[in-house]
Amino acid sequence: MTERSAIVTGAGRGIGLEIARVLCAQGLAVGVNDLDEAIAEQAAAELRNAGGIALACPGDVTKSSDVTAMVERVEAELGALWLLVSNAGVFHAAPTADFPEEAWDREFAVDAKAAFLCSRAAIRLMIPRRGGRIVIISSIAGQIVRTGQIAYCAAKAAAIHFARCLAVEMAPYDITVNCVCPGMTDSAMLRQSAAARGVELGAYLEMIPAAKLATGGDHAATVAWLASHAAGHVTGQVITVDGGQSLYHPLTRNG
Repeated sequence: MTERSAIVTGAGRGIGLEIARVLCAQGLAVGVNDLDEAIAEQAAAELRNAGGIALACPGDVTKSSDVTAMVERVEAELGALWLLVSNAGVFHAAPTADFPEEAWDREFAVDAKAAFLCSRAAIRLMIPRRGGRIVIISSIAGQIVRTGQIAYCAAKAAAIHFARCLAVEMAPYDITVNCVCPGMTDSAMLRQSAAARGVELGAYLEMIPAAKLATGGDHAATVAWLASHAAGHVTGQVITVDGGQSLYHPLTRNG
């Protein structure tokens, strides 16, 4: 057991796994959450093989009972919970007139409600200790307008404001709460979205002033800094990691 631990939800792959890698490298013991038990186990084994301390924590972060069990297990087996990274997310695209109700509910359950459930479980442990860090992974979709992504944009916006509200409530306990908003990131989710739309990844680069996609490492480095003592007075902030994408609105051909 180590002195401090972290939980990263949706850490079986993609941005979440990269965040877990960086946290392990910095000496935190990491609870690796994923809905798929096999994927969680595989990711945790990879982190241990690289010299880190990691524990697979499969579970559904939209269910309070699963979240409570996960947090209690990490505390018991890895040490006092210092950091929660609420990263799990899902994505569904469709015109609003055709958007399935069940897809709307699923997006809000994973992209917004899970942040609440996980944060609530974490602060119940952090408040008595008067210290901790919470990082909510949202998206620039919660800051800008995208068509055909009504639930994703709305749920990610909800997650952003949730982080800001919780930050003020937790400030007296020396618990910081911040939000990281990735832009387009080279990931399986982005590739699947592009394929579904018949769009080449290269076309996305025209939307990014930096002319390159973000990497999981870009987001992981931001989370690691927010978890550090150096960021101890930083709370309620929304940090956008997107190469300037959310600031840039090129004219259309007909513009």
